Amino acid sequence: MTTKFDWLATESAPKNYPMKIVQGTLFYPGSGSLYVPNRKKIHYGWGTSISTHVVGPDLKPLPERLEITFFSYTENQFYHGVFDLPYDKILALMQAGFYSPKAKKQITYNEIRVGVAPGGTVSVWLDSIDGSIEVFSGQAEKADTDWKRINDNPKITREEYVRSGLENTLTPEALQTLKQNGVPLGLWQTYRKRYDWQPLFTGIEPPALIQRIRYFNGENEFLYYPLSEAKAAALRAIPQSMIVNLDWPGIGKLRFDFDFNEEEIFAAFKKISSQGLPFNLEMRVAEKPDKSHGLWIVIANEKEYVVLDHTHIKTYGTAE
Repeated sequence: MTTKFDWLATESAPKNYPMKIVQGTLFYPGSGSLYVPNRKKIHYGWGTSISTHVVGPDLKPLPERLEITFFSYTENQFYHGVFDLPYDKILALMQAGFYSPKAKKQITYNEIRVGVAPGGTVSVWLDSIDGSIEVFSGQAEKADTDWKRINDNPKITREEYVRSGLENTLTPEALQTLKQNGVPLGLWQTYRKRYDWQPLFTGIEPPALIQRIRYFNGENEFLYYPLSEAKAAALRAIPQSMIVNLDWPGIGKLRFDFDFNEEEIFAAFKKISSQGLPFNLEMRVAEKPDKSHGLWIVIANEKEYVVLDHTHIKTYGTAE
Protein backbone atom coordinates (compact mmCIF):
# COMPACT_ATOMS: atom_id res chain seq x y z
CA MET A 1 0.00 0.00 0.00
CA THR A 2 1.15 3.53 -0.73
CA THR A 3 2.96 5.64 1.88
CA LYS A 4 2.68 8.87 -0.13
CA PHE A 5 -0.51 10.92 -0.37
CA ASP A 6 -1.90 14.13 -1.83
CA TRP A 7 -2.18 16.34 1.24
CA LEU A 8 -1.64 19.94 2.30
CA ALA A 9 -0.69 21.52 5.62
CA THR A 10 -2.96 24.06 7.30
CA GLU A 11 -3.26 25.81 10.68
CA SER A 12 -5.86 26.59 13.33
CA ALA A 13 -6.41 28.61 16.52
CA PRO A 14 -9.34 29.27 18.90
CA LYS A 15 -11.86 32.03 18.34
CA ASN A 16 -11.24 35.06 20.58
CA TYR A 17 -7.70 33.88 21.40
CA PRO A 18 -5.59 35.00 18.41
CA MET A 19 -2.31 33.24 17.74
CA LYS A 20 0.48 33.53 15.21
CA ILE A 21 2.68 30.67 14.02
CA VAL A 22 6.22 32.03 13.70
CA GLN A 23 7.56 28.85 12.15
CA GLY A 24 6.24 25.32 11.87
CA THR A 25 7.69 22.31 10.08
CA LEU A 26 6.31 18.81 9.50
CA PHE A 27 9.26 16.45 8.98
CA TYR A 28 9.06 13.30 6.85
CA PRO A 29 10.79 10.05 7.87
CA GLY A 30 14.40 10.07 6.76
CA SER A 31 14.56 13.46 5.08
CA GLY A 32 12.35 16.21 3.68
CA SER A 33 9.66 18.38 5.21
CA LEU A 34 6.67 20.64 4.59
CA TYR A 35 6.12 23.97 6.33
CA VAL A 36 2.98 24.87 8.26
CA PRO A 37 1.48 28.16 6.96
CA ASN A 38 2.76 30.98 9.17
CA ARG A 39 3.11 34.72 9.77
CA LYS A 40 -0.66 35.25 9.86
CA LYS A 41 -2.83 36.11 12.84
CA ILE A 42 -5.22 33.17 13.25
CA HIS A 43 -8.40 33.07 15.37
CA TYR A 44 -11.27 31.46 13.44
CA GLY A 45 -12.11 28.55 15.75
CA TRP A 46 -10.46 25.49 17.27
CA GLY A 47 -10.23 22.85 14.55
CA THR A 48 -11.17 25.27 11.74
CA SER A 49 -8.63 25.37 8.91
CA ILE A 50 -7.26 28.74 7.82
CA SER A 51 -4.66 28.63 5.05
CA THR A 52 -3.77 26.07 2.42
CA HIS A 53 -0.55 26.63 0.48
CA VAL A 54 -0.24 24.39 -2.58
CA VAL A 55 3.46 23.56 -2.53
CA GLY A 56 5.66 20.57 -3.29
CA PRO A 57 4.75 17.45 -5.25
CA ASP A 58 1.17 16.17 -5.26
CA LEU A 59 2.18 12.93 -3.54
CA LYS A 60 4.18 13.44 -0.36
CA PRO A 61 5.31 11.27 2.55
CA LEU A 62 3.44 11.64 5.82
CA PRO A 63 5.06 13.46 8.75
CA GLU A 64 6.63 11.77 11.75
CA ARG A 65 7.73 14.90 13.63
CA LEU A 66 6.55 18.48 14.20
CA GLU A 67 8.63 21.46 15.29
CA ILE A 68 6.75 24.69 15.93
CA THR A 69 7.21 28.16 17.39
CA PHE A 70 4.13 30.34 17.94
CA PHE A 71 2.91 33.48 19.70
CA SER A 72 -0.18 33.90 21.88
CA TYR A 73 -1.56 37.44 21.74
CA THR A 74 -3.79 37.12 24.81
CA GLU A 75 -0.77 36.08 26.93
CA ASN A 76 1.90 38.12 25.11
CA GLN A 77 3.88 34.89 25.14
CA PHE A 78 5.95 32.76 22.73
CA TYR A 79 5.90 28.95 22.81
CA HIS A 80 8.13 26.33 21.21
CA GLY A 81 7.80 22.58 20.90
CA VAL A 82 9.28 19.56 19.13
CA PHE A 83 6.95 16.55 18.96
CA ASP A 84 7.12 13.00 17.67
CA LEU A 85 3.89 12.33 15.79
CA PRO A 86 2.15 8.89 15.71
CA TYR A 87 3.31 8.05 12.20
CA ASP A 88 1.89 4.50 12.15
CA LYS A 89 -1.53 5.74 13.25
CA ILE A 90 -1.55 8.52 10.66
CA LEU A 91 -0.46 6.10 7.92
CA ALA A 92 -3.14 3.55 8.84
CA LEU A 93 -5.89 6.20 8.80
CA MET A 94 -4.72 7.60 5.46
CA GLN A 95 -4.48 4.15 3.88
CA ALA A 96 -7.88 3.02 5.16
CA GLY A 97 -9.79 6.17 4.16
CA PHE A 98 -13.58 6.09 4.34
CA TYR A 99 -16.74 6.37 2.23
CA SER A 100 -17.76 10.00 1.71
CA PRO A 101 -21.49 10.83 1.49
CA LYS A 102 -20.60 14.10 -0.25
CA ALA A 103 -18.20 12.64 -2.82
CA LYS A 104 -20.21 9.38 -2.97
CA LYS A 105 -17.03 7.32 -3.16
CA GLN A 106 -14.13 6.09 -1.03
CA ILE A 107 -11.77 8.93 -0.15
CA THR A 108 -9.04 9.70 2.37
CA TYR A 109 -7.88 12.75 4.29
CA ASN A 110 -6.29 15.57 2.29
CA GLU A 111 -5.12 18.03 4.96
CA ILE A 112 -2.97 17.83 8.05
CA ARG A 113 -4.05 20.65 10.37
CA VAL A 114 -1.85 21.99 13.16
CA GLY A 115 -3.67 23.86 15.93
CA VAL A 116 -2.08 26.13 18.55
CA ALA A 117 -3.82 27.53 21.63
CA PRO A 118 -3.02 29.56 24.75
CA GLY A 119 -0.98 27.82 27.40
CA GLY A 120 1.04 26.01 24.74
CA THR A 121 -1.55 23.45 23.63
CA VAL A 122 -0.73 21.92 20.24
CA SER A 123 -3.06 19.56 18.38
CA VAL A 124 -2.86 17.84 15.00
CA TRP A 125 -5.82 16.63 12.99
CA LEU A 126 -6.34 14.80 9.72
CA ASP A 127 -9.03 16.60 7.72
CA SER A 128 -11.28 15.95 4.72
CA ILE A 129 -14.53 17.18 3.18
CA ASP A 130 -16.46 14.73 5.34
CA GLY A 131 -14.72 14.74 8.65
CA SER A 132 -11.62 15.33 10.72
CA ILE A 133 -9.96 13.33 13.47
CA GLU A 134 -7.40 14.32 16.08
CA VAL A 135 -4.21 12.25 15.89
CA PHE A 136 -1.98 14.12 18.34
CA SER A 137 -2.00 16.60 21.21
CA GLY A 138 1.02 17.96 23.03
CA GLN A 139 2.31 20.72 25.26
CA ALA A 140 4.77 23.33 24.01
CA GLU A 141 7.00 25.22 26.43
CA LYS A 142 7.28 28.95 26.99
CA ALA A 143 10.09 30.41 24.88
CA ASP A 144 12.17 33.59 24.96
CA THR A 145 11.93 34.20 21.22
CA ASP A 146 13.31 37.35 19.59
CA TRP A 147 10.40 39.81 19.23
CA LYS A 148 11.71 40.82 15.80
CA ARG A 149 10.37 37.52 14.49
CA ILE A 150 6.91 39.03 14.99
CA ASN A 151 7.58 42.71 14.32
CA ASP A 152 10.89 44.43 13.53
CA ASN A 153 9.49 47.96 13.37
CA PRO A 154 11.17 49.84 16.27
CA LYS A 155 8.51 52.56 16.14
CA ILE A 156 5.86 50.13 17.45
CA THR A 157 6.46 48.68 20.89
CA ARG A 158 5.58 45.11 21.71
CA GLU A 159 2.82 46.27 24.04
CA GLU A 160 1.31 48.52 21.37
CA TYR A 161 1.48 45.74 18.78
CA VAL A 162 -0.26 43.21 21.02
CA ARG A 163 -2.92 45.68 22.19
CA SER A 164 -3.70 46.69 18.61
CA GLY A 165 -3.79 43.06 17.51
CA LEU A 166 -6.36 42.22 20.17
CA GLU A 167 -8.51 45.31 19.59
CA ASN A 168 -8.60 44.69 15.84
CA THR A 169 -9.56 41.03 16.29
CA LEU A 170 -11.93 40.76 19.25
CA THR A 171 -15.35 42.32 19.67
CA PRO A 172 -15.78 44.78 22.55
CA GLU A 173 -17.74 42.07 24.39
CA ALA A 174 -14.94 39.53 23.91
CA LEU A 175 -12.33 42.07 25.06
CA GLN A 176 -14.35 42.75 28.19
CA THR A 177 -14.69 39.02 28.91
CA LEU A 178 -10.94 38.58 28.48
CA LYS A 179 -10.28 41.50 30.84
CA GLN A 180 -12.64 40.14 33.49
CA ASN A 181 -11.86 36.42 33.30
CA GLY A 182 -8.36 36.21 31.87
CA VAL A 183 -7.15 33.42 29.59
CA PRO A 184 -8.64 29.98 30.38
CA LEU A 185 -5.37 28.08 30.31
CA GLY A 186 -5.88 24.34 29.89
CA LEU A 187 -9.36 24.74 28.39
CA TRP A 188 -8.44 23.11 25.09
CA GLN A 189 -7.12 20.03 26.86
CA THR A 190 -10.46 19.64 28.66
CA TYR A 191 -12.16 19.60 25.24
CA ARG A 192 -10.35 16.33 24.49
CA LYS A 193 -12.25 14.23 27.08
CA ARG A 194 -14.41 11.55 25.46
CA TYR A 195 -17.66 10.08 26.74
CA ASP A 196 -19.83 7.02 26.15
CA TRP A 197 -22.75 8.75 24.41
CA GLN A 198 -24.83 8.43 21.26
CA PRO A 199 -27.34 10.61 19.40
CA LEU A 200 -30.95 9.45 19.77
CA PHE A 201 -34.18 10.52 18.07
CA THR A 202 -37.56 9.86 19.69
CA GLY A 203 -41.08 10.85 18.69
CA ILE A 204 -39.99 11.49 15.11
CA GLU A 205 -38.65 9.50 12.16
CA PRO A 206 -34.86 9.36 12.63
CA PRO A 207 -32.67 10.65 9.79
CA ALA A 208 -30.72 8.19 7.68
CA LEU A 209 -27.70 10.45 7.97
CA ILE A 210 -26.50 12.98 10.52
CA GLN A 211 -24.82 15.29 8.07
CA ARG A 212 -22.24 16.73 10.43
CA ILE A 213 -21.42 16.77 14.11
CA ARG A 214 -18.74 19.24 15.18
CA TYR A 215 -17.04 18.59 18.50
CA PHE A 216 -15.38 21.04 20.87
CA ASN A 217 -12.09 19.12 20.46
CA GLY A 218 -11.88 20.23 16.82
CA GLU A 219 -13.07 16.98 15.28
CA ASN A 220 -16.12 16.60 13.06
CA GLU A 221 -17.83 13.67 11.40
CA PHE A 222 -20.98 12.41 9.69
CA LEU A 223 -22.92 9.47 11.10
CA TYR A 224 -25.25 7.03 9.39
CA TYR A 225 -28.24 6.28 11.61
CA PRO A 226 -28.87 3.91 13.30
CA LEU A 227 -25.22 3.64 14.25
CA SER A 228 -23.14 0.65 13.27
CA GLU A 229 -21.79 -1.52 16.08
CA ALA A 230 -18.35 0.10 15.82
CA LYS A 231 -19.75 3.64 15.81
CA ALA A 232 -22.07 2.86 18.72
CA ALA A 233 -19.11 1.63 20.78
CA ALA A 234 -16.94 4.67 20.02
CA LEU A 235 -16.28 7.31 22.66
CA ARG A 236 -16.91 10.90 21.57
CA ALA A 237 -16.03 14.40 22.72
CA ILE A 238 -18.76 16.87 23.65
CA PRO A 239 -20.61 18.14 20.55
CA GLN A 240 -20.52 21.79 19.59
CA SER A 241 -23.04 21.68 16.74
CA MET A 242 -25.04 19.24 14.63
CA ILE A 243 -26.91 19.30 11.31
CA VAL A 244 -29.76 16.92 10.47
CA ASN A 245 -32.72 16.73 8.09
CA LEU A 246 -35.91 15.58 9.80
CA ASP A 247 -39.38 14.72 8.51
CA TRP A 248 -41.40 17.21 10.54
CA PRO A 249 -45.07 16.23 11.04
CA GLY A 250 -47.38 18.14 8.72
CA ILE A 251 -44.55 19.97 6.93
CA GLY A 252 -42.07 17.53 5.41
CA LYS A 253 -38.30 17.54 5.40
CA LEU A 254 -36.65 20.38 7.31
CA ARG A 255 -33.02 21.07 8.01
CA PHE A 256 -32.15 21.65 11.66
CA ASP A 257 -28.88 23.28 12.73
CA PHE A 258 -28.21 22.82 16.44
CA ASP A 259 -25.59 25.03 18.14
CA PHE A 260 -25.11 23.92 21.72
CA ASN A 261 -24.45 26.36 24.55
CA GLU A 262 -20.96 25.53 25.81
CA GLU A 263 -21.53 26.16 29.51
CA GLU A 264 -24.87 24.33 29.53
CA ILE A 265 -23.84 21.23 27.63
CA PHE A 266 -20.57 20.81 29.57
CA ALA A 267 -22.49 20.98 32.85
CA ALA A 268 -25.04 18.46 31.56
CA PHE A 269 -22.34 16.02 30.39
CA LYS A 270 -20.56 16.31 33.73
CA LYS A 271 -23.73 15.59 35.69
CA ILE A 272 -25.06 12.70 33.60
CA SER A 273 -21.67 11.04 33.00
CA SER A 274 -20.85 11.06 36.73
CA GLN A 275 -23.14 8.03 37.21
CA GLY A 276 -20.90 5.88 35.01
CA LEU A 277 -23.72 4.87 32.65
CA PRO A 278 -23.90 5.24 28.85
CA PHE A 279 -26.13 8.14 27.86
CA ASN A 280 -27.74 9.85 24.89
CA LEU A 281 -27.98 13.24 23.29
CA GLU A 282 -31.68 12.97 22.58
CA MET A 283 -33.72 14.96 20.09
CA ARG A 284 -37.16 14.36 21.56
CA VAL A 285 -40.38 15.48 19.86
CA ALA A 286 -43.11 15.45 22.52
CA GLU A 287 -45.57 17.57 24.44
CA LYS A 288 -43.92 20.29 26.47
CA PRO A 289 -45.08 21.56 29.91
CA ASP A 290 -46.98 24.38 28.21
CA LYS A 291 -48.91 21.71 26.24
CA SER A 292 -47.29 22.71 22.95
CA HIS A 293 -45.88 19.96 20.75
CA GLY A 294 -42.25 20.67 20.02
CA LEU A 295 -38.62 19.64 20.08
CA TRP A 296 -36.79 18.99 23.33
CA ILE A 297 -33.03 18.41 23.44
CA VAL A 298 -31.90 16.43 26.46
CA ILE A 299 -28.86 14.62 27.82
CA ALA A 300 -30.27 11.44 29.32
CA ASN A 301 -29.31 8.07 30.76
CA GLU A 302 -31.64 5.38 32.04
CA LYS A 303 -32.09 7.19 35.37
CA GLU A 304 -32.40 10.91 34.67
CA TYR A 305 -32.11 13.65 32.09
CA VAL A 306 -31.07 17.29 31.74
CA VAL A 307 -32.88 19.58 29.29
CA LEU A 308 -30.68 21.79 27.12
CA ASP A 309 -32.80 24.93 27.13
CA HIS A 310 -30.19 27.23 25.63
CA THR A 311 -29.42 25.37 22.41
CA HIS A 312 -29.66 27.70 19.43
CA ILE A 313 -31.73 26.04 16.69
CA LYS A 314 -31.98 27.26 13.10
CA THR A 315 -34.65 25.71 10.91
CA TYR A 316 -34.50 26.00 7.16
CA GLY A 317 -37.23 25.57 4.57
CA THR A 318 -38.08 22.18 3.16
CA ALA A 319 -34.99 20.31 2.09
CA GLU A 320 -34.66 17.83 -0.73
